[in-house]
Amino acid sequence: MARPGCPDKCGNVSIPYPFGTGNGCFQEPFNVTCNVSGAYLASTKVRILDINLTLGEIRVQNPYIAWQCNHTNGTNSTGGDSQGLSLDPSHKLSYTKNKLTSVGCATLAMVVGVTKGKNQLEFPIVNSCFSYCTDASNVDNSSGCAGMGCCQSSFPGNVSSVNTTSMAVPDIYDSNIQSFSPCSYSFVVEEEWFKFDPLYASSTDFASRYADGVPVVLDWVAGNGSCSETSKMGSQYACQAMNSECIDVYNGPGYRCNCSQGYEGNPYLQGGCKDINECEPPNQSLYPCKVQER
Repeated sequence: MARPGCPDKCGNVSIPYPFGTGNGCFQEPFNVTCNVSGAYLASTKVRILDINLTLGEIRVQNPYIAWQCNHTNGTNSTGGDSQGLSLDPSHKLSYTKNKLTSVGCATLAMVVGVTKGKNQLEFPIVNSCFSYCTDASNVDNSSGCAGMGCCQSSFPGNVSSVNTTSMAVPDIYDSNIQSFSPCSYSFVVEEEWFKFDPLYASSTDFASRYADGVPVVLDWVAGNGSCSETSKMGSQYACQAMNSECIDVYNGPGYRCNCSQGYEGNPYLQGGCKDINECEPPNQSLYPCKVQER
């Protein structure tokens, strides 16, 4: 449900309030830019793939893939490690659904970000993973991205910006590995979406193959503060619908809204949460259903 009188879609992407495109159609900082190529989050200019009100999530395209190539002819090249994904304060990288991911052999990947601790003091976070393989037969995807040609690592919560780096480890990276796997790639990606292919370990065009980026999941908050603090804000309180409830988020400070049990719709709009008929499909599998006799 978009705000009344506002577009509810951009291409094939639904734009529910508090997100919106056009003057008066969104709550800051959920301004969506819509053009022929798709929907974009105006604050960071990343492409939007999907918005989920109930989970408080937005899937976007992460365009930043760091890579390094060391070719046997002596030419070297790097890219993507001078830029990173930087978000506004209302959006955080989901630490439960994304992973630092790297493909390559004798490759060290690092992610450097900024998080906030107690009293909202900022401090850096650094995490890494190492992948290794000596030849094509040594690359194994039977156990997923577990270190043989591909590795993954988690990062903490409340992270609003990340920068990835990919590099060959000098003491391990030899001419044999170089002839088979001259390039390494590192990026933050939605864990469920990424499926490792052994051919990635020897690829020289992985970054160009995913030139538009890879999907990541962001958690977003409707406002700062806890539910107990913000419910007294009147018109500034984001949960505007009757039969809606406030939920404290776990990924950093802030709250979001959901319709109360037995109701569905948009809790951010007045009148947005509608009563569910529990006896209609598919609701009867989710709620107790009792037909009233007349």
